[in-house]
Amino acid sequence: MNSEQLLSIADKVISKSSGRHLTDLQSDLLKASYENQTYEQFANDHGYCLDYIKKDVGSALWQLLSQGLAEKVTKKNFRQALERYREAEKFVTYNENEKQQYFGIYLMFWLSREAQKKSTSFENQYNSIDAE
Repeated sequence: MNSEQLLSIADKVISKSSGRHLTDLQSDLLKASYENQTYEQFANDHGYCLDYIKKDVGSALWQLLSQGLAEKVTKKNFRQALERYREAEKFVTYNENEKQQYFGIYLMFWLSREAQKKSTSFENQYNSIDAE
């Protein structure tokens, strides 16, 4: 999974759970974390105080991801947590597609049976008119 996919998945997770999207700063921090950048390097590169990045921005980011993924997420395990989510989403999507296919088959079968019933009913009415 590349950094853009990771950002997209993280934003989706946070949006689903909180109704908000990643801020630009949270996105930048997540991307930097993906690239194994330290909080100190990130703070220096972006002109922020280390404590602000570590205790406010980073802490809030991991908390939002923890809430959305229903597991404790940290700077050290966020990749694995988001990868698990991505794999689970693939499975759910596959199952939903499979359900839709089965529903379509069931619907076609049901419509076919209903058409047969009406056809048989029509034939019975037609035959009863001929018998008179």
